[in-house]
Amino acid sequence: MKTKRFILLVVLTLGLFSFPRIYSQDVEKCIQAIREDYKTVKSQIASLQKDGYAGKFYCLHTIDNKYGKSYSAVGEYKEEIWFYYDYNNEQEDDYKPKLRMVVGTTKSADRSIYFETLFSESGEILFAFEQSDNMAKRLYYNKGQIIRYSENNVDQKIDEITDDIIWMSRTAEERKLRFEYFYAVE
Repeated sequence: MKTKRFILLVVLTLGLFSFPRIYSQDVEKCIQAIREDYKTVKSQIASLQKDGYAGKFYCLHTIDNKYGKSYSAVGEYKEEIWFYYDYNNEQEDDYKPKLRMVVGTTKSADRSIYFETLFSESGEILFAFEQSDNMAKRLYYNKGQIIRYSENNVDQKIDEITDDIIWMSRTAEERKLRFEYFYAVE
């Protein structure tokens, strides 16, 4: 398990260093398509409670440290995550769930973070969002490569890898792994 994580982190880090050189016009088209997919998925999530069993997605809800025991050197810590997923019904033999969105909150000491990650139907990360204090960060992806990074809706250069980009990308990938480990059956 540790070997798989290490390999994933190496691949992810190498992928971050090979930013695609695509034209601005193509980036805008990709981002527009991601935004449309985001709106569709969020709309389907919003209708889940009303639609019940007829809704598009299933939901796995996890709470880490539900009873609020104090963490050493951190104090208050609680993480709550909703994994929204579907099954590929077109192939009868494929019962593997398809993760579409992760939404959650993390409370650690005096810091609160709200996050969302959108995945394509094939499982690639499309979009990652993080809001904490007065900072909103967004990562947009195309074919596994980061094509835009913004802070408070101001685009940042992605020619250099920053800790923020690495951290957001790594945690988005880790949440996907957490979901996959939950449904791993061998």
